Amino acid sequence: MKESLKLRLIKNAGWLFSAEVVSKLLGYGVIVILSRTLGPEGLGQYSFIFYYVSLLGIFADFGVNYYLMREVARDKKKLNELLPDVLGFKIILAIFNFLVIVGITFFLPKPDWMKALIILVGAEAMLTWISWVFVNITYAHEVTKYEAIARAVERFWAFFVGGMVLYAYKSLSPFIIALLVGHTIRELLRVKWGAQFVGELKIRFKPEIWKSLLKKSYPFWLIGLFTLIYYRTDMVMLSLLRGDYETGIYRAAYTLIEVSLFIPGIVVSTAMPSMARLWKEDRETLNVLFKKSFQMLVLLGVGGLTGYYIFARLGILIVFGQEFLPSVPILRILAFSVPSMFLNSLFGSYMNATGRELTFTKITGFTALFNVVLNYFLILQYGPEGAAIATVVSQGIVSVLSYCNLHNSCRKNEY
Repeated sequence: MKESLKLRLIKNAGWLFSAEVVSKLLGYGVIVILSRTLGPEGLGQYSFIFYYVSLLGIFADFGVNYYLMREVARDKKKLNELLPDVLGFKIILAIFNFLVIVGITFFLPKPDWMKALIILVGAEAMLTWISWVFVNITYAHEVTKYEAIARAVERFWAFFVGGMVLYAYKSLSPFIIALLVGHTIRELLRVKWGAQFVGELKIRFKPEIWKSLLKKSYPFWLIGLFTLIYYRTDMVMLSLLRGDYETGIYRAAYTLIEVSLFIPGIVVSTAMPSMARLWKEDRETLNVLFKKSFQMLVLLGVGGLTGYYIFARLGILIVFGQEFLPSVPILRILAFSVPSMFLNSLFGSYMNATGRELTFTKITGFTALFNVVLNYFLILQYGPEGAAIATVVSQGIVSVLSYCNLHNSCRKNEY
Protein backbone atom coordinates (compact mmCIF):
# COMPACT_ATOMS: atom_id res chain seq x y z
CA MET A 1 0.00 0.00 0.00
CA LYS A 2 1.37 3.37 -0.94
CA GLU A 3 2.79 5.35 1.96
CA SER A 4 0.75 8.46 1.15
CA LEU A 5 -2.46 6.44 1.27
CA LYS A 6 -1.45 4.86 4.59
CA LEU A 7 -0.76 8.24 6.12
CA ARG A 8 -4.02 9.67 4.84
CA LEU A 9 -6.04 6.76 6.20
CA ILE A 10 -4.28 6.92 9.56
CA LYS A 11 -4.86 10.67 9.78
CA ASN A 12 -8.55 10.41 8.88
CA ALA A 13 -9.05 7.44 11.17
CA GLY A 14 -7.34 9.37 13.97
CA TRP A 15 -9.75 12.27 13.63
CA LEU A 16 -12.79 10.02 13.56
CA PHE A 17 -11.50 7.81 16.36
CA SER A 18 -10.86 10.77 18.67
CA ALA A 19 -14.24 12.30 17.92
CA GLU A 20 -16.07 8.99 18.18
CA VAL A 21 -14.53 8.19 21.56
CA VAL A 22 -15.60 11.60 22.89
CA SER A 23 -19.00 11.43 21.16
CA LYS A 24 -19.76 7.90 22.32
CA LEU A 25 -18.76 8.61 25.91
CA LEU A 26 -20.91 11.72 26.01
CA GLY A 27 -23.71 10.16 23.97
CA TYR A 28 -24.00 7.14 26.18
CA GLY A 29 -23.61 9.37 29.18
CA VAL A 30 -26.82 11.04 28.01
CA ILE A 31 -28.52 7.63 27.74
CA VAL A 32 -27.35 6.72 31.25
CA ILE A 33 -28.66 10.00 32.71
CA LEU A 34 -31.96 9.49 30.89
CA SER A 35 -32.36 5.85 31.98
CA ARG A 36 -31.50 6.57 35.61
CA THR A 37 -33.86 9.58 35.68
CA LEU A 38 -36.87 8.25 33.77
CA GLY A 39 -36.30 4.46 34.04
CA PRO A 40 -36.89 1.77 31.41
CA GLU A 41 -40.21 3.27 30.31
CA GLY A 42 -38.70 6.71 29.66
CA LEU A 43 -35.78 5.16 27.78
CA GLY A 44 -38.25 3.13 25.74
CA GLN A 45 -40.25 6.24 24.80
CA TYR A 46 -37.10 8.14 23.85
CA SER A 47 -35.86 5.22 21.74
CA PHE A 48 -39.17 4.80 19.96
CA ILE A 49 -39.37 8.47 18.96
CA PHE A 50 -35.93 8.64 17.36
CA TYR A 51 -35.93 5.14 15.87
CA TYR A 52 -39.40 5.68 14.45
CA VAL A 53 -38.39 8.92 12.70
CA SER A 54 -35.20 7.26 11.49
CA LEU A 55 -37.13 4.30 10.10
CA LEU A 56 -39.62 6.55 8.32
CA GLY A 57 -36.79 8.60 6.81
CA ILE A 58 -36.72 6.14 3.92
CA PHE A 59 -37.76 8.67 1.28
CA ALA A 60 -35.24 11.34 2.25
CA ASP A 61 -32.32 10.23 0.12
CA PHE A 62 -32.88 7.57 -2.57
CA GLY A 63 -29.14 6.88 -2.51
CA VAL A 64 -28.01 10.20 -3.99
CA ASN A 65 -25.75 10.97 -1.00
CA TYR A 66 -23.71 7.83 -1.44
CA TYR A 67 -23.69 8.14 -5.23
CA LEU A 68 -22.39 11.71 -4.97
CA MET A 69 -19.63 10.64 -2.57
CA ARG A 70 -18.48 7.78 -4.79
CA GLU A 71 -18.46 9.82 -7.98
CA VAL A 72 -16.65 12.80 -6.43
CA ALA A 73 -14.15 10.46 -4.76
CA ARG A 74 -13.33 9.11 -8.21
CA ASP A 75 -13.29 12.51 -9.94
CA LYS A 76 -13.32 15.77 -7.94
CA LYS A 77 -14.40 17.74 -11.02
CA LYS A 78 -17.84 16.14 -10.85
CA LEU A 79 -18.74 17.96 -7.63
CA ASN A 80 -19.87 21.27 -9.13
CA GLU A 81 -21.63 19.38 -11.91
CA LEU A 82 -23.66 17.07 -9.65
CA LEU A 83 -24.20 19.10 -6.47
CA PRO A 84 -26.88 21.63 -7.62
CA ASP A 85 -29.20 18.85 -8.81
CA VAL A 86 -28.49 16.67 -5.76
CA LEU A 87 -29.30 19.56 -3.41
CA GLY A 88 -32.54 20.41 -5.22
CA PHE A 89 -33.60 16.79 -5.16
CA LYS A 90 -32.72 16.40 -1.47
CA ILE A 91 -34.74 19.45 -0.45
CA ILE A 92 -37.85 18.13 -2.19
CA LEU A 93 -37.34 14.66 -0.72
CA ALA A 94 -36.86 16.06 2.80
CA ILE A 95 -40.14 17.99 2.63
CA PHE A 96 -41.99 14.99 1.21
CA ASN A 97 -40.58 12.67 3.86
CA PHE A 98 -41.60 15.04 6.66
CA LEU A 99 -45.17 15.08 5.34
CA VAL A 100 -45.16 11.26 5.31
CA ILE A 101 -44.04 11.20 8.96
CA VAL A 102 -46.75 13.68 9.96
CA GLY A 103 -49.45 11.72 8.13
CA ILE A 104 -48.57 8.34 9.61
CA THR A 105 -47.95 9.65 13.14
CA PHE A 106 -51.58 10.71 13.59
CA PHE A 107 -52.62 7.04 13.50
CA LEU A 108 -50.07 5.78 16.03
CA PRO A 109 -51.39 4.20 19.26
CA LYS A 110 -49.36 6.69 21.28
CA PRO A 111 -50.32 9.67 23.50
CA ASP A 112 -50.64 13.10 21.89
CA TRP A 113 -47.53 14.48 23.59
CA MET A 114 -45.42 11.73 22.02
CA LYS A 115 -46.94 12.41 18.60
CA ALA A 116 -46.06 16.11 18.96
CA LEU A 117 -42.45 15.22 19.82
CA ILE A 118 -42.24 12.86 16.83
CA ILE A 119 -43.37 15.63 14.49
CA LEU A 120 -40.86 18.03 16.04
CA VAL A 121 -38.03 15.51 15.63
CA GLY A 122 -39.16 14.93 12.05
CA ALA A 123 -39.03 18.65 11.32
CA GLU A 124 -35.43 18.90 12.51
CA ALA A 125 -34.60 15.72 10.58
CA MET A 126 -35.20 17.61 7.32
CA LEU A 127 -32.09 19.66 8.02
CA THR A 128 -30.18 16.50 8.97
CA TRP A 129 -31.07 14.77 5.70
CA ILE A 130 -29.90 17.76 3.67
CA SER A 131 -26.71 18.28 5.69
CA TRP A 132 -25.53 14.76 4.92
CA VAL A 133 -24.85 15.92 1.36
CA PHE A 134 -22.10 18.14 2.75
CA VAL A 135 -20.76 15.41 5.03
CA ASN A 136 -20.31 13.15 2.01
CA ILE A 137 -18.55 15.95 0.15
CA THR A 138 -15.91 16.12 2.87
CA TYR A 139 -15.60 12.31 2.90
CA ALA A 140 -15.22 12.27 -0.89
CA HIS A 141 -12.23 14.61 -0.46
CA GLU A 142 -10.88 12.15 2.15
CA VAL A 143 -11.20 14.73 4.94
CA THR A 144 -12.91 13.58 8.14
CA LYS A 145 -11.92 16.18 10.72
CA TYR A 146 -14.90 18.46 10.05
CA GLU A 147 -17.47 15.75 10.64
CA ALA A 148 -15.52 14.66 13.71
CA ILE A 149 -15.71 18.16 15.19
CA ALA A 150 -19.41 18.59 14.29
CA ARG A 151 -20.31 15.34 16.06
CA ALA A 152 -18.27 16.23 19.12
CA VAL A 153 -19.92 19.66 19.39
CA GLU A 154 -23.39 18.13 19.26
CA ARG A 155 -22.50 15.50 21.87
CA PHE A 156 -21.08 18.09 24.26
CA TRP A 157 -24.30 20.06 23.91
CA ALA A 158 -26.45 16.95 24.47
CA PHE A 159 -24.53 15.88 27.57
CA PHE A 160 -24.16 19.21 29.34
CA VAL A 161 -27.20 21.22 28.19
CA GLY A 162 -29.48 18.20 27.74
CA GLY A 163 -28.32 16.76 31.06
CA MET A 164 -29.06 20.00 32.91
CA VAL A 165 -32.51 20.25 31.30
CA LEU A 166 -33.28 16.65 32.25
CA TYR A 167 -32.06 17.21 35.82
CA ALA A 168 -34.15 20.37 36.16
CA TYR A 169 -37.42 19.16 34.60
CA LYS A 170 -37.21 15.34 34.86
CA SER A 171 -39.38 15.15 31.75
CA LEU A 172 -38.78 13.79 28.27
CA SER A 173 -40.28 16.67 26.29
CA PRO A 174 -37.93 19.54 27.30
CA PHE A 175 -35.00 17.10 27.11
CA ILE A 176 -35.73 16.21 23.48
CA ILE A 177 -36.21 19.88 22.59
CA ALA A 178 -32.77 20.62 24.04
CA LEU A 179 -31.28 17.76 21.99
CA LEU A 180 -32.83 19.11 18.79
CA VAL A 181 -31.11 22.47 19.33
CA GLY A 182 -27.79 20.61 19.45
CA HIS A 183 -28.69 18.69 16.30
CA THR A 184 -29.41 21.95 14.50
CA ILE A 185 -26.01 23.36 15.49
CA ARG A 186 -24.35 20.20 14.16
CA GLU A 187 -26.14 20.40 10.81
CA LEU A 188 -25.23 24.06 10.31
CA LEU A 189 -21.58 23.23 10.96
CA ARG A 190 -21.75 20.39 8.44
CA VAL A 191 -23.13 22.69 5.77
CA LYS A 192 -20.58 25.42 6.52
CA TRP A 193 -17.56 23.11 6.33
CA GLY A 194 -18.76 20.99 3.42
CA ALA A 195 -19.48 24.09 1.35
CA GLN A 196 -15.78 25.01 1.49
CA PHE A 197 -15.09 22.39 -1.16
CA VAL A 198 -17.70 23.86 -3.51
CA GLY A 199 -16.79 26.55 -6.02
CA GLU A 200 -20.23 28.19 -6.11
CA LEU A 201 -23.16 26.83 -4.14
CA LYS A 202 -26.16 26.44 -6.44
CA ILE A 203 -29.50 24.64 -6.23
CA ARG A 204 -31.38 23.34 -9.27
CA PHE A 205 -34.89 21.92 -9.46
CA LYS A 206 -34.99 19.86 -12.66
CA PRO A 207 -37.08 16.69 -12.38
CA GLU A 208 -35.74 15.33 -15.68
CA ILE A 209 -32.21 15.30 -14.22
CA TRP A 210 -33.49 13.75 -11.00
CA LYS A 211 -34.70 10.76 -13.04
CA SER A 212 -31.18 10.29 -14.36
CA LEU A 213 -29.79 10.51 -10.82
CA LEU A 214 -32.26 7.92 -9.58
CA LYS A 215 -31.26 5.40 -12.23
CA LYS A 216 -27.71 5.49 -10.88
CA SER A 217 -28.37 5.97 -7.18
CA TYR A 218 -31.36 3.75 -6.38
CA PRO A 219 -29.26 0.64 -5.49
CA PHE A 220 -27.58 2.65 -2.74
CA TRP A 221 -31.00 3.75 -1.48
CA LEU A 222 -32.27 0.19 -1.39
CA ILE A 223 -29.17 -0.90 0.52
CA GLY A 224 -29.69 1.93 3.01
CA LEU A 225 -33.40 1.14 3.28
CA PHE A 226 -32.89 -2.56 3.92
CA THR A 227 -30.05 -1.88 6.34
CA LEU A 228 -32.26 0.61 8.18
CA ILE A 229 -35.02 -1.97 8.44
CA TYR A 230 -32.91 -4.61 10.10
CA TYR A 231 -31.20 -2.08 12.37
CA ARG A 232 -34.33 -0.16 13.40
CA THR A 233 -37.29 -2.52 13.06
CA ASP A 234 -36.66 -4.33 16.33
CA MET A 235 -36.99 -1.20 18.49
CA VAL A 236 -40.14 0.07 16.75
CA MET A 237 -41.83 -3.35 16.69
CA LEU A 238 -40.98 -3.93 20.36
CA SER A 239 -42.62 -0.66 21.32
CA LEU A 240 -45.76 -1.37 19.31
CA LEU A 241 -46.05 -5.07 20.24
CA ARG A 242 -44.74 -5.18 23.82
CA GLY A 243 -44.71 -1.62 25.19
CA ASP A 244 -42.23 1.02 26.35
CA TYR A 245 -40.80 -0.93 29.32
CA GLU A 246 -39.53 -3.88 27.29
CA THR A 247 -38.28 -1.48 24.62
CA GLY A 248 -36.22 0.30 27.28
CA ILE A 249 -34.80 -3.01 28.56
CA TYR A 250 -33.76 -3.96 25.03
CA ARG A 251 -32.37 -0.49 24.29
CA ALA A 252 -30.11 -0.64 27.33
CA ALA A 253 -28.47 -3.84 26.04
CA TYR A 254 -28.30 -2.56 22.47
CA THR A 255 -26.77 0.71 23.64
CA LEU A 256 -23.75 -1.16 24.98
CA ILE A 257 -23.43 -3.03 21.68
CA GLU A 258 -23.55 0.28 19.80
CA VAL A 259 -20.53 1.48 21.77
CA SER A 260 -18.34 -0.86 19.72
CA LEU A 261 -19.86 -0.03 16.33
CA PHE A 262 -17.81 3.13 16.00
CA ILE A 263 -14.86 0.85 15.14
CA PRO A 264 -16.20 -0.45 11.79
CA GLY A 265 -17.68 3.01 11.23
CA ILE A 266 -14.23 4.55 11.36
CA VAL A 267 -12.71 1.86 9.12
CA VAL A 268 -15.46 2.24 6.52
CA SER A 269 -15.64 6.06 6.57
CA THR A 270 -11.88 6.38 6.05
CA ALA A 271 -11.39 3.49 3.63
CA MET A 272 -14.47 3.68 1.36
CA PRO A 273 -13.48 6.82 -0.65
CA SER A 274 -10.01 5.32 -1.13
CA MET A 275 -11.57 2.02 -2.23
CA ALA A 276 -13.66 3.83 -4.86
CA ARG A 277 -10.60 5.64 -6.18
CA LEU A 278 -8.32 2.58 -6.09
CA TRP A 279 -10.91 0.53 -8.00
CA LYS A 280 -10.04 2.73 -10.98
CA GLU A 281 -6.37 3.41 -10.29
CA ASP A 282 -4.71 0.50 -8.44
CA ARG A 283 -6.65 -2.71 -7.78
CA GLU A 284 -3.68 -4.48 -6.27
CA THR A 285 -3.47 -1.86 -3.52
CA LEU A 286 -7.26 -2.09 -3.14
CA ASN A 287 -7.01 -5.83 -2.43
CA VAL A 288 -4.34 -5.20 0.20
CA LEU A 289 -6.50 -2.52 1.84
CA PHE A 290 -9.52 -4.84 1.92
CA LYS A 291 -7.60 -7.81 3.36
CA LYS A 292 -6.01 -5.73 6.11
CA SER A 293 -9.38 -4.20 7.02
CA PHE A 294 -11.00 -7.66 7.03
CA GLN A 295 -8.36 -9.19 9.30
CA MET A 296 -8.52 -6.29 11.73
CA LEU A 297 -12.32 -6.33 11.96
CA VAL A 298 -12.45 -10.12 12.49
CA LEU A 299 -10.06 -9.90 15.44
CA LEU A 300 -11.84 -6.93 16.96
CA GLY A 301 -15.26 -8.50 16.42
CA VAL A 302 -14.36 -11.75 18.16
CA GLY A 303 -12.77 -9.78 20.99
CA GLY A 304 -15.95 -7.73 21.33
CA LEU A 305 -18.13 -10.86 21.46
CA THR A 306 -16.00 -12.35 24.23
CA GLY A 307 -15.90 -9.16 26.28
CA TYR A 308 -19.63 -8.50 26.06
CA TYR A 309 -20.56 -12.06 26.98
CA ILE A 310 -18.26 -12.28 30.00
CA PHE A 311 -18.87 -8.79 31.41
CA ALA A 312 -22.57 -8.39 30.48
CA ARG A 313 -23.89 -8.29 34.05
CA LEU A 314 -21.11 -6.01 35.28
CA GLY A 315 -21.60 -3.63 32.36
CA ILE A 316 -25.35 -3.34 32.86
CA LEU A 317 -25.00 -2.79 36.62
CA ILE A 318 -22.32 -0.12 36.27
CA VAL A 319 -23.94 1.78 33.43
CA PHE A 320 -27.69 1.41 34.03
CA GLY A 321 -28.19 0.02 37.54
CA GLN A 322 -30.17 -2.87 39.03
CA GLU A 323 -33.42 -1.72 37.47
CA PHE A 324 -32.00 -2.87 34.11
CA LEU A 325 -30.75 -6.33 35.16
CA PRO A 326 -33.29 -7.98 32.77
CA SER A 327 -31.07 -6.52 30.00
CA VAL A 328 -28.20 -8.92 30.86
CA PRO A 329 -29.42 -12.02 28.93
CA ILE A 330 -30.34 -9.76 26.00
CA LEU A 331 -26.84 -8.31 25.92
CA ARG A 332 -25.30 -11.79 25.94
CA ILE A 333 -27.43 -12.78 22.96
CA LEU A 334 -26.62 -9.58 21.06
CA ALA A 335 -22.90 -10.15 21.69
CA PHE A 336 -22.95 -12.87 19.02
CA SER A 337 -23.93 -10.29 16.39
CA VAL A 338 -20.82 -8.12 16.92
CA PRO A 339 -18.42 -9.94 14.53
CA SER A 340 -21.05 -9.93 11.78
CA MET A 341 -21.88 -6.25 12.34
CA PHE A 342 -18.19 -5.37 12.00
CA LEU A 343 -17.72 -7.34 8.78
CA ASN A 344 -21.00 -6.32 7.15
CA SER A 345 -19.95 -2.67 7.19
CA LEU A 346 -16.80 -3.59 5.29
CA PHE A 347 -18.51 -5.96 2.84
CA GLY A 348 -21.14 -3.38 1.97
CA SER A 349 -18.68 -0.55 1.44
CA TYR A 350 -16.37 -2.72 -0.66
CA MET A 351 -19.19 -3.90 -2.94
CA ASN A 352 -20.54 -0.37 -3.33
CA ALA A 353 -17.11 1.06 -4.09
CA THR A 354 -16.37 -1.60 -6.70
CA GLY A 355 -19.63 -1.43 -8.65
CA ARG A 356 -21.38 -4.42 -7.04
CA GLU A 357 -24.06 -2.40 -5.33
CA LEU A 358 -26.88 -4.38 -6.96
CA THR A 359 -25.51 -7.60 -5.47
CA PHE A 360 -25.38 -6.11 -1.98
CA THR A 361 -28.87 -4.68 -2.53
CA LYS A 362 -30.23 -8.17 -3.11
CA ILE A 363 -28.48 -9.51 -0.01
CA THR A 364 -29.73 -6.74 2.28
CA GLY A 365 -33.20 -6.83 0.73
CA PHE A 366 -33.67 -10.53 1.40
CA THR A 367 -32.31 -10.17 4.93
CA ALA A 368 -34.44 -7.12 5.75
CA LEU A 369 -37.69 -8.85 4.78
CA PHE A 370 -36.65 -11.98 6.65
CA ASN A 371 -35.75 -9.84 9.67
CA VAL A 372 -39.18 -8.21 9.83
CA VAL A 373 -40.96 -11.59 9.78
CA LEU A 374 -38.53 -13.08 12.28
CA ASN A 375 -38.89 -10.10 14.62
CA TYR A 376 -42.67 -10.30 14.53
CA PHE A 377 -42.89 -13.93 15.61
CA LEU A 378 -39.95 -13.89 18.03
CA ILE A 379 -41.02 -10.65 19.73
CA LEU A 380 -44.56 -11.95 20.24
CA GLN A 381 -43.17 -15.17 21.72
CA TYR A 382 -40.05 -14.05 23.61
CA GLY A 383 -40.16 -10.23 23.82
CA PRO A 384 -36.81 -8.42 23.80
CA GLU A 385 -34.85 -11.71 23.84
CA GLY A 386 -36.62 -12.60 20.60
CA ALA A 387 -35.62 -9.29 19.05
CA ALA A 388 -32.00 -10.00 20.02
CA ILE A 389 -32.10 -13.45 18.42
CA ALA A 390 -33.53 -11.93 15.21
CA THR A 391 -30.67 -9.42 15.13
CA VAL A 392 -28.01 -12.14 15.50
CA VAL A 393 -29.55 -14.33 12.80
CA SER A 394 -30.06 -11.46 10.34
CA GLN A 395 -26.55 -10.08 10.73
CA GLY A 396 -25.10 -13.58 10.32
CA ILE A 397 -27.03 -14.16 7.10
CA VAL A 398 -25.67 -10.94 5.58
CA SER A 399 -22.10 -11.91 6.51
CA VAL A 400 -22.37 -15.41 5.04
CA LEU A 401 -24.02 -14.30 1.79
CA SER A 402 -21.60 -11.39 1.31
CA TYR A 403 -18.52 -13.49 2.00
CA CYS A 404 -19.67 -16.26 -0.35
CA ASN A 405 -20.33 -13.75 -3.12
CA LEU A 406 -16.93 -12.08 -2.77
CA HIS A 407 -15.17 -15.46 -2.52
CA ASN A 408 -16.85 -16.73 -5.68
CA SER A 409 -16.03 -13.51 -7.52
CA CYS A 410 -12.35 -13.82 -6.58
CA ARG A 411 -12.25 -17.44 -7.77
CA LYS A 412 -13.76 -16.49 -11.13
CA ASN A 413 -11.19 -13.74 -11.58
CA GLU A 414 -8.40 -16.25 -11.04
CA TYR A 415 -9.36 -18.20 -14.16
